[in-house]
Order: sequence, then structure tokens, then C-alpha cells
Amino acid sequence: MIMAYRLPKKGLDQTLRAWAEQSKVFAPQKREGYAQFLPWKAGVELLLDEPHNTRFPPKAFLLPQSETLLTYNRKLNQLETPTLQISPRIIFGIRPCDAHAVALLDTVFATQENPDPYWRARREQTILIGVGCNQPATTCFCTSVGSSPFDHAGLDAIFTDIGEAYLVETFTERGEALFAGLPQAEANDEGQARSIQQQAEAGLTPAFATDNLKDHLDQIFDSSLWNEFAQSCLGCGICTFLCPTCFCFDIVDEAQRDERVRNWDTCMFRIYSLEASGHNPRPSRAERTRQRLMHKFSYWIEHANQFGCTGCGRCVRYCPVGLDIRAMLRKAAATPSEVVHAN
Repeated sequence: MIMAYRLPKKGLDQTLRAWAEQSKVFAPQKREGYAQFLPWKAGVELLLDEPHNTRFPPKAFLLPQSETLLTYNRKLNQLETPTLQISPRIIFGIRPCDAHAVALLDTVFATQENPDPYWRARREQTILIGVGCNQPATTCFCTSVGSSPFDHAGLDAIFTDIGEAYLVETFTERGEALFAGLPQAEANDEGQARSIQQQAEAGLTPAFATDNLKDHLDQIFDSSLWNEFAQSCLGCGICTFLCPTCFCFDIVDEAQRDERVRNWDTCMFRIYSLEASGHNPRPSRAERTRQRLMHKFSYWIEHANQFGCTGCGRCVRYCPVGLDIRAMLRKAAATPSEVVHAN
């Protein structure tokens, strides 16, 4: 059952102090010129009302950029699995788009027939406390992909800024345990929060048409449009490394360290799909660009019945050549299915 509480802003520091006595607490702060999740300390300035999200998504808390999966014990001539020592932690200030992304990645790593033990161990020790977006950035398009600035998918609780206080809504037992001592919200608090939430959602205009988008993308799979999209792409992969839902990885054996390591990878790199035989099913940048969009807006539908994009806008904001996935999808949707096929 969803419970609603009122937390005066002047009481936030005390709340965080109480959490920090039991768990590691991470919150968005500015360092090196940009917002990032850092360990919370008393007195630090938090970025809770910025329209822009953190530069890097919080997926690294659950899927590290590099992690050891196995080690080889030369003396015993055997493989050994590292024992994960994951302390309880609270990610505070996570945006709904990033929490929604965690929920999506749960369908990949946690709810499959063979769940990933590394992801699951971290997920079980991680509480997600969100802060809704009163004023979404111009690069945000969460409402176009089935989400909203106050979506609670993946969250244990969410904050809504209502002026001198926060309305706190809890969705899980873990979230409820963190706020059970607060006074319950009054009707006018909830009414004010609903008004703010509705205004935020209304301020986001549709970024592209989603009706039959999957089917249409499937129909233009061989279109020359992908060549057009790829002309200015550098293939740097920043759109995927900064994406909260991209999870491509590579597994390599580090012989000198006797370790098998999983590293982030990206389908935008030429060698990602290179096979041992030398064959590459996606040799061109056009095919790799197509793969990125098809995965998010077609293949994810087949996997989880929802888009694999949460509209965070990082790929729009940080692309070095200004490629905008929203514009690409608008153009794709307007491309007739009877197109001239690529050579």
C-alpha cells in the first residue's frame, strides 16, 4: 500500500544522518563541473532541484563498468568465484527515468530463468529513493516512452518538492521502513503534489509518434535511412555508455592477473559483433546505428513489452555531433515502408 508522509526540508539532513548510521548513502552532488552520485556527508550541497540529471546513470552501482567474475587459483589448479561483500546502500535523489531503467534491467539480470548473481547481490542491498522532476529539462522525453517525471517503477519511495517540504510516497516495505516515523501527509500536501506532477507531465510534449513504432521500424529494417543517420555518427559509444538501460558487455580472460572480467561494451563499436571467424554481421556504422534504435524500440518490446528507453535525454545532451534520437525516430516514423533498400 502506498503511504504518504511530509518531510520538512529542514529535516532532510537529519533523515540522511539516520540512514547513514545503517547504510552507505549516495546522493547527487556537483564535482568536477557536473552532477554525479557521490557518498553523502553532513553539510554537502545536494543537487535535488536541477532540471538536468547526473551525467552518468546510476546503473554502475548494480552493473560496474568492470568486475571480476572468476579467478584462477594456480596452486589448487581451480577456478574460484569471488565472494561479493555488498554493504547495504541507499541511492537518494535518483530520477524516475533512472529508476525505471533499473526496473527494465531487472528483467534482463534478475527475473530470467538464470538470474545474474552479481546483479542480484547488489540489487538486494540497494534501496532507491527517487526525487521527481518538477521542471524536466528540454532534453527529457520520458512521457513519450510510457513513463513520467514522477514514475515510481523501480523505486522504494519518491520525493515531490512542494515548497518548504517534500511529500514522500513509499511503495515497498524497505521504503516504508525509512519514513515510518514521519508525520503522515495532509490532504492539501497531496493535492499540491498532484498539481505539480500534472504540470510537469503536461509540460512535456510528445517527442515522436509511438503508435505502431515497433512494426514500422521492422518494416524499414533495410532502408537507406540508416546510412543517412550514420553519416555524422563518430561511433564513440557515448550514447550507450551514458544510457541507463544499455547493458552490452564483453567478458575477457586477463591471463596475467588470472581473472575473468566483465567490462561494459557497446554495440556502436565495430569489433563488438566481430566473430572469431572474422565475420562481422554489422560491419558498417549504419547497421550499428540501426541496431541501437531497433533494440530500444523493437526488440525490447518483444522481450519486456515496453520500450528499452526511459527518455532521460543523456544521449541527446552529450552526443558530440548533436545526433538527436527523437529526431531520428520522427524521421523513421515518417519514412514509408516501401523504401529503396540500402546496397
